[in-house]
Amino acid sequence: MKPLINPVKLVSISFIFSILLTQIPALHAQDDGLSGSELEKLQDRNMDYMVQINEIVKNYPAFSYSYKMDDGKIQDVQVTGVDNEIDRKKLEVVLFDLKSNRNKMKSTANRVGVFYSVDEEAAFEGGEEALRTQIVSNLKYPETAKNWGMEGTIFVKFVVDENGEIPFATTSSNIETSVERYLKDLEEQAIKAIKATSGEWEPAEVENVEVASLSVLPITFDFEKNPTLPALIR
Repeated sequence: MKPLINPVKLVSISFIFSILLTQIPALHAQDDGLSGSELEKLQDRNMDYMVQINEIVKNYPAFSYSYKMDDGKIQDVQVTGVDNEIDRKKLEVVLFDLKSNRNKMKSTANRVGVFYSVDEEAAFEGGEEALRTQIVSNLKYPETAKNWGMEGTIFVKFVVDENGEIPFATTSSNIETSVERYLKDLEEQAIKAIKATSGEWEPAEVENVEVASLSVLPITFDFEKNPTLPALIR
């Protein structure tokens, strides 16, 4: 079975993302026991988890989930809308690991003050359905990519700052192709749609203080459904 994402490409994207973030003014970086490299490794692992989740739930439009917490620690994951028991068990394990990782990263900023895990996540002012509608309305499926038969999911990683604006966005994907320029067209469309929402976000909070945070949204280009937003994983 081919990997969902080329490992070399993931490393490259992660490295570029770390370098480009240095262009953002430093915020309120904290030291909570995790080094910068440890924080980045945990975030890379979280991206792998999100890719695995997306690959399963794309076949289950009724998918939903909830966490059982005790004193801030995850105890269990309840998955509904997934009929296949194997898929449901896989999702429970990966969602558990994802939440556990995020708890380890809680309230810890990277070296330029961007938080990967927060008390209150950045939220689109109109809610998730309004976000879906706005992003999809701003998306165009490039004809060149569609004619080539290119489809798949683009993961947009973007920073929402303390003002609810998006100063930076980059992508990774599960799309393998020999024509990189068509993939670039899809990535540019995804980033453009996300950046069109800049200024319409409520920033994340850590200990009741508004902070810059990293968000990840998957955008799927599909021949039958056209561009869509899969389930948003928190």
